[in-house]
Parts: sequence; C-alpha cells; structure tokens
Amino acid sequence: MSYDYSENILVQESAGNLLRDELGWDVRFAYNTEVLGKNGTFGRESYHEILLLRYFREALRKLNPWMNDNQISEAQKVLENRLSTSSLLQVNEEKYFLIRDGIPVTVKKPNGQTETKKAAVIDFQNPDNNYFLAVKELKIHGDLYRRRTDIVGFVNGIPLLFVELKRNTVDVQNAFDDNYTDYQDTIPHLFYYNAFLILSNGTEAKVGTFGSKYEFFHEWKRLSEEDQGSVALETMLRGICKKENFLDLFENFILFDHSGGRTAKILARNHQYLGVNEAMKAYAARKLNDGKLGVFWHTQGSGKSYSMVFLAQKIRRKFEGSPTFVILTDREELNSQISDTFENCGLLGKNKSAQFIATSGEDLVQKLKGNPSFIFTLIQKFNKPNLEPIYPDHDIIIMSDEAHRSQYGIFADNMMKLLPTSARIGFTGTPLLSSDNITARTFGGYVSVYDFQRAVEDGATVPLYYENRGEKILDLHNPEITEQILDAIENADIDVDQQDKLEAEFAKEIHLMTAGPRLKSIAKDFVNHYSDLWTSGKAMFVCLNKVTCVRMYNYVREYWKEEIKQLKAKIKTATQQEAQELKRKLKWMQETEMAVVISQEQNEIQTFKKWDLDIKYHRTKMEKRELDKEFKDSKNPLRVVFVCAMWLTGFDVKCLSCLYLDKPLKAHTLMQTIARANRVSEGKSNGLIVDYIGIVKALRKALADYTANVGGNGGTDPTVDKEKLIARIIETIGKAKLFLAENDFDLQMLIDAYDFQKLSYLQEAANAVCGTIEHKKAFTTYASELNRLMKYTDRDDITGHTRKEYEAIAAIYAELQKKRKHINTTDLLVEINAIISSYVEIQYMPSMVREESRRFDISAIDFDLLRREFAKVKKKNLVLKDLEEVIQQKLDRMMFCNPDRINYYERYQQIIDDYNSEQDRATIEKTFMDLMDLANQMNQEEQRYVREGFSSDEELSFYDMLFREDLSKSDIKKLKEVATDLLHKIKGKISELDHWTDKQQTKAAVDNLIRDTLWAELPECYDEVSISGYRQKIYEYVYTRYKEVA
Repeated sequence: MSYDYSENILVQESAGNLLRDELGWDVRFAYNTEVLGKNGTFGRESYHEILLLRYFREALRKLNPWMNDNQISEAQKVLENRLSTSSLLQVNEEKYFLIRDGIPVTVKKPNGQTETKKAAVIDFQNPDNNYFLAVKELKIHGDLYRRRTDIVGFVNGIPLLFVELKRNTVDVQNAFDDNYTDYQDTIPHLFYYNAFLILSNGTEAKVGTFGSKYEFFHEWKRLSEEDQGSVALETMLRGICKKENFLDLFENFILFDHSGGRTAKILARNHQYLGVNEAMKAYAARKLNDGKLGVFWHTQGSGKSYSMVFLAQKIRRKFEGSPTFVILTDREELNSQISDTFENCGLLGKNKSAQFIATSGEDLVQKLKGNPSFIFTLIQKFNKPNLEPIYPDHDIIIMSDEAHRSQYGIFADNMMKLLPTSARIGFTGTPLLSSDNITARTFGGYVSVYDFQRAVEDGATVPLYYENRGEKILDLHNPEITEQILDAIENADIDVDQQDKLEAEFAKEIHLMTAGPRLKSIAKDFVNHYSDLWTSGKAMFVCLNKVTCVRMYNYVREYWKEEIKQLKAKIKTATQQEAQELKRKLKWMQETEMAVVISQEQNEIQTFKKWDLDIKYHRTKMEKRELDKEFKDSKNPLRVVFVCAMWLTGFDVKCLSCLYLDKPLKAHTLMQTIARANRVSEGKSNGLIVDYIGIVKALRKALADYTANVGGNGGTDPTVDKEKLIARIIETIGKAKLFLAENDFDLQMLIDAYDFQKLSYLQEAANAVCGTIEHKKAFTTYASELNRLMKYTDRDDITGHTRKEYEAIAAIYAELQKKRKHINTTDLLVEINAIISSYVEIQYMPSMVREESRRFDISAIDFDLLRREFAKVKKKNLVLKDLEEVIQQKLDRMMFCNPDRINYYERYQQIIDDYNSEQDRATIEKTFMDLMDLANQMNQEEQRYVREGFSSDEELSFYDMLFREDLSKSDIKKLKEVATDLLHKIKGKISELDHWTDKQQTKAAVDNLIRDTLWAELPECYDEVSISGYRQKIYEYVYTRYKEVA
C-alpha cells in the first residue's frame, strides 16, 4: 500500500495535525528521534518512565508558588508511589483523585509545627495555563517487553490520554483486542494515570475508561445536542481533546462506582456530557428562570442516574457555597437505588446513604432546616401542608427522578410552598405527554433531549424488536352465557345497588383475557419461545393482575416440566454433536428458577385460596430473599419473573432481554416497560418484546403522545389564555356553589368548620348532591371540570378565599368518589371465570402451517419526524369547554349506556372481535409499516409542496384531491392556480362566519362557494358529473379540517 494511504499518514498524521493546528496541543514525533536524559527531548532518563518529570515539576512550581524543591520532590514521590498489592484499577483511582484534588505535601508553620497542604497539579479554571503535549510513536519499556504507542497525550507531564489507531480498513475492535489488551499486560504502568482511552481507524472512533470491556466503549458523535452526529475520529478529538472539554471531562465527568463490591470506572457518555452542561447553564441562570432548570429527558437505559450524579458533582465543584441537593423519587426501591448510586460513586464521602434518607415528614423538615449536602426522600414525605416556608442561606436544588409521576397532587404543592426559593430539575426517561402541563410548569421546558432513536444509533441502548404471538379466540357459540352470568350475580349474596355495578364489571375484557384456556395457550407458547432463546438473557412476563401472575406461574411450571421431559427423550435419539448442545439446554432449563413479584394486599391469603392458589409460598420467597439482586445478576439462575405492576418502571436489569406482555398498558408505563428490555449488557445484541394482548393499539397512541411534545415552550400551554382560564375557574366555582345552595347546602359552612364539624358538613354536602342520579352527575361534572382546569394554572394563580372554595368543592367530590362498603366478590369472580373458561376456545394453528412471527425493529422509527407530523394535527382547544354541554353529554351517555341489562354474549363477541383484530398479522404489520414509513414519506412529502410550486401543505392537499391522470401541462398549471385560489377563498369565507358547521345556512354558503369556484375555474376536461364528485370531496375535507380558521 502507498505510504500516503498507510495508518501513519491517513490516521496518525491527520489526528496529530488536528490536535496541533486546531486544538493548540504541542505535537511531537518521538520514534528514533527522542533523546534520553535530563536535558533530552522530554527529560526522560529511560524508556521505562511514563511521567514526564520536567513538565510535571514545572507545573507544580507555576501553580503553587509557595512550594520549595523539597516539597516538589515530596509531591512527586506521593504521585509515583503505589502499593504493590493494589490492582491496576485501584492504582488508577488513587492517582485520579491526587491529580484532580491536589497532592498533599508537608508545610512548616511559623511556630515550627507542620501541617498538610494540597498542591494543585492542573489549573482547571484556566486551560491555557497548562501544558498539553501529544507524543506520537513513543517508546515505552515494561519489565519484559518493549512497545511503541501511537499517541500518548500528556497534561503537565501526566499521561492522561492514550490513543490507539488502526488503518481505515481495519475494524476498531482490533485496536482493543490486539493492542490495548496487550499493553495492559506488557506496559501496565502507562495506565496508572490514564483518564481517556481512544480507539480509532479514522472513520470510526470509540472512547472508554481503563477497566471497561469493549461493549462499554462508546462513540462521541456530537459537539452540541442539535448535531446530526458523526462517528469519525475528528469529531471525537474536537469533542474530547479541546482543552476546556478535556479538563472539564477529567474534573467533572469521571466516576468510580463501587456498587456490588466491584469497582467500575465510568466516563460520561457524549449525551450525558452535553445534557449536564446544558443543565449547568440553566443553573447559572436560575434567578432569571424562577428556579426552573428544565426537564432532562434522556430515554430509558441511557444512564440517567449517573447524569444526576455528574450534575450534582459539577455544581458542588464549580459554584461557591454549599448547596443542599434534595433527590426526589416516588417509590422506596427508586429511593434506595438512587441513594446507593450516590454513595457508591463517592459523593457522600465516607458516610452511608442511610443518614441522608428522610425517614418521615418531620425528619425531612428537620434535615431541610440544616444544611446537609444531600437529602434523599419520597415526594410523599412532603405531607405537612401548613408549615412556614424555609428560606435557607444556601441553595436548595431539587432533582426529581421520573418527574412526570411525582409532580401531581398535594405533595408537590406542599413542596413548592415549603421551598419557594429552590431550584428544580426533573429527570425522566420517557417524555412528557401532550396532556402533561404540570411537570413543565414545575420544572420548565426541556433542558436536554436524548431520545429513543438516538440512543439506539449511539449504542447507549440496544435495538428493540417487537413480535406478536397472540392466538385468536374462537367465537363463543353460546348465547346462554348471558343468562348463566346474570344468574350467578343474582344468586350471590349482594345488595341490588352493587348488582348493577357488578353487571358492568363482568362486561369488561379482563374476564375473557383471564379465561383458563387462553392463559394455558399463552403459557405453552411462552415455554416453547423462551426455551428456544435460552442463551439470550432473562425474561419478564407482565400479567393482567396479581391472581393471574400466580396462575400463569403455575401453568408455565407445568409446561416447563413437560418440555424438560421431551428434551430428555430427544437427547436419546440425537447425534453426538446435537446431544451436546441439547444437554447444555437441558442443564439450563433444570437450573432455571422462576418467581412471582407482586405487592402485598390485605386478605391476600384468603383471596388466593378461593382461586385454589397458595400465595404464602411466593410471599415467603419475596420476603426472605433479595429477588431484585438475584434477577439483576446475569449469572444467577433466577431467570423468569411474573409481575403485574412492580418492577415495570424505574427498575434496571441490564441482562433482561425478553419482555412478554399480556397486560394492556398506557403511555408512560408502556414506554418505560418496553425500555426495560433495551439496556446494554455484555453479549446482548437486542431486546425483544413479545406481545400476547395486542399492545399495538396503545403503542400507536403512545407513539403519537411520545413524539408530540418535544421542543418545550417553557411549560406554558399555547392554547390557554391565562386570564380567560382564571375567569372560567371562578365562574365554575360560582356555578358549583349555586348548585349546592339550590340543594340546601352553604359551602361557606364547610370552609369555616373545624375538626369533626368539618367531617360532618362534608358528609352533609355529599348527601345534598345525591338526591337523584342527574344531580350527582351534574355536581361531579362541575367538580371534575374544576380539577381539570386547575391543572393548567400556576400555583400562585388561584389563592386566598378562591383556593379555599376550590379545595372544599374538591373535598366534596372526593367524598362522593369514596368506595362504597367493600364487598368481597372473589367467590363470584371465580365462578364467572369458570363459566367463561368453559366456553372459550383458542384457535390453534398447526405448527406445520404457522408462519414464523415477523419481528419489527421498533427502534428504527424516526421519532423526530413523527413528532412533527403528529404535531401538525389540529386539535380543537378543549381546555375551555362549555360546561353545560359537558354535563349534557355525560347525562346523555349515562342514559345511553344503561338501556337495560347487558347482553354478555354480544358484549364478549365484540371483545373477541376487537382482540382478534389486534392479533391479526396484517393489522400489526400495517401499524409498524405505517409508523416506519410515515417518517420516510414525511421527509419526501415535506419537500414536495415546494417542488410542486406551492407555499404550503394545505394548497398541495387541495391540488391532490382535484388531480387526475389525463391532464395536459397547461391543465396542470391551471389546476395549481385553482387549488391555491379555492383554499384562500374558503378560508376567507369561513373567517367571516361564526361556527359555520353549526347552521344549515352557513354550511350551504361554503358548499356553494366550492361549487361556483370549481365550475368557473377548473380546466374544461372536468365535466358536470366529475365536478359534482370533486365538490363533495372538497366539502367533506373542509368540514372536518376547517371547523374554524386559525
């Protein structure tokens, strides 16, 4: 190969030139030119030395003018010293903290006593005050071996950067496997001080830390969040080796995590570095943005907990004062998980996390009145409503983990009242939904976004595949089922009021979905499917409810044993090679353990007994063992868990690769649950979601929501006029008060009352509005509308007496929602489940006929384009709905819903049809293809209106509706003019009319305008019949799209 195209010229030379010319490093070539000796090229006495003492001692003198030669020699000795028993990683950790925090040296005081003072090794405030040297082809000798490195980067003589380069035709992993691995064995002392390892072939580059496996080396693709991203070495050098960035990364973005008794050296990933620095800017401007630092959306599995640690660490190092960080979660396991991470990464010093955890509401307030560096608490601990606000003399920074869940309700209000001057940042792995105004109002808009697709592209998460394996349910063919269910309800010892409720309950799909034949069919399929994937990782099975978890566990165990039996038989007849593989699988199946993980509830022993199930066996396992740790450990044989709510969100299991869903999930929960399977783990190439229930429908909605809400606008809802909103709230309160007065109750009495009197009035108010079903419905509509409108307000918009009135109305509403006397319907549930199970049949496909399920790569969906598309859909502003209209709709719905008794046969047939359509291969394929294609079409379509000479998509839509294949060039030109003209005429007309779709007269005016324009302006090849068809088409489109003109 020509020298011009060799590794030296193409890669090494290019890297050296960029470091020198653009980034300001001193770059030297050492091979066969370095002169050894104190006055030699780098001052090295031998090739064994890797600390360049000349530059190191110069830096100590320059940065610490108080040091004399003895102290400089003492600092050198401390830095070079190491325990012979220490591992390489332990040495690396010890050196890191000496370089970052300073080297302790002895100083004599005037009175003759000595003290220790830290000598700075690097000037982090002024990057140019340090000496950055990159040496190419540096000879380094170990005890037995001699090696020559591609590039070693020194700061003040300390080798912090190691770069291993390959030719552009060689895979980057070769640099790890062949060279870097060898250097660890042959010249290990090079890595005593190392901070960054870069491996590259020029076109692709990876960065990692000492001690990391290759899977955990990552790319550095962006210099800012908006960049499209490039994996080339030049991007990485600009991102990491720019002097300011290099020192920032070294000082603030390296952690040593001691979790689980092992040490891991963590370097921030590209997205964490960019995101945390965006949050730092927001923190610097906290006084201007009223404490709102923003929402930090980094998708599930991309290291959100570490980002929180990096941010806390950097704020403490870079800002004066001693702030208190309040780390907020909403569940115990999240609280202990995040506090353990902070402890294991050294942010709590030598203290245990337990002393920083708030044990109660009182303990939390006491801690807040002091100045601890950290407080870990559940949001529920903010349970004291009327406390005096705390105005500390130091900063309080609230970091809310999974912010979208925590910000609802009274606890968040209490927190805001108690800590009015706090700065607030919300961390979330799933984005805010379109309807979520509260989170954005508490924290502000997005401060950093790292979405699902980027995470997969960057290797921060593994690709995620979707597979549907639900079997269809055959028709029931038994109209008598209705009578049997109604008889069972009537024969149960239940009062008449409750019977109506139960009749509606048994019309729900859950009772069909939990029918025995269906669960057994799924259990059998799960065993076949998961046992075929036995080398891939662990599995989580999500069931509809707690009882179903235990039923499914039992069915799966039964089929698992059957599979083992069949496997043993197969081994007897297999060839030698096949037998070896099958024996390994058999061993894996025999070792595999399973567990049910569900929360406790009262009377659970009795409830499960009625289903002929033993919960005590599972509860003992849950209480006596640390199932969460066992499941997270990839080597532990606990490989399958059955859950229904626990562990779905906020619980990280990197070795989880298969998620089996048999429960409909919504929005955040769905996206978070899906993301359980996309954590990066050694040897794991992708995550797989297996769908039995038909989540595609929910996925369609979740993806629309998921993608519709980026580009935060500071948390204000653009569709809400604040003054009108507050006026509407006051008006609604007035109507609710009037309604209560008409029913002989004075709201003021409730507001003024205390203690038991308040309780008594609350019950009196609830009784007052329950005279008839219509009355109750009307009041609950006022109250629920009020609750909904309040979500759009800021906390100080509604205060004083108005807030007290609102709170009183909300309390009456809550009283009405109270559960009636609890009745135990377990026996009835068991009986009806048996009735349904006896008629449900599953449509089995013979294995010869059954096609292999198609897997869809759902990480391939371009979320950003979809977000833009979904955001274009105009929704009527429903914030300020007409109250009377809402009440009427609810009353109509109620009357419509209850014409008489429910026909279960028809209802179940409907459920079966809906369910089967979601299992339909074509439906699923269409959904995913639509989602994936939409982005691609959008890309082309977005530009198409420009290519066609239009100024908007709307004009193009009209043109497309009127277009025919037989048009001449001049006809097409004319048609474009007609489309543009017609759109503008229609919009002009509609803007003159008030609610044009409500009146026959105004609808006719628009229809006539369309007719007249088409008649007068369309090319002559359009005849009377075709114009009539186009007129109808345009009118229907306008009627649905342009009810009003914005």
